[in-house]
Amino acid sequence: MARLRDTFRYHAERWRTAHGVVATEVAFLVPVAMVGVMMLFELARIGLVIAVGSAALDKAVQSFRLDNLNAASPEQMSTRLKTRMVDSAYGYLNADNLTVNVLHFENLNQLGGFTASGTTSNEAQNDEENTTTLPVWSVTVQIEKAFITPLPEVLTLGTTFRYQYKHVFGTELRND
Repeated sequence: MARLRDTFRYHAERWRTAHGVVATEVAFLVPVAMVGVMMLFELARIGLVIAVGSAALDKAVQSFRLDNLNAASPEQMSTRLKTRMVDSAYGYLNADNLTVNVLHFENLNQLGGFTASGTTSNEAQNDEENTTTLPVWSVTVQIEKAFITPLPEVLTLGTTFRYQYKHVFGTELRND
């Protein structure tokens, strides 16, 4: 009986010693696991913002194909695009998160900054008189959203993240 009691004490003492080691290891690993989970949530949210912003920009630009692009100024296009993106963002983006810059070009040649090679300026003007062109719009949209956890600020990444989209839309030459 005494031997059984000694064996029991030995195993109980050994278990308590091992239990203390496990508690110490857990105490060191829990903060590391929490930081990992926080990083995962931040990265998932950044991916969601990028996907929603891209879908909203695509939907907003597609709706411009039905509008009269000749009548709009860059300021009007900027406000319309921002409004349409907010409407298309499933309530995830608001106007404060978006910065929209719009550049207007009369045609694709002006956007590219060149004329057709081998033609003189008079020949190019005659060709332009025979065809009409539709404007080309270059759009730059920047999304800025705040992080949801304090981890990026602790890591000196700031309190917000930014993502920028660039999109060019318009049509090619149209003969009347």
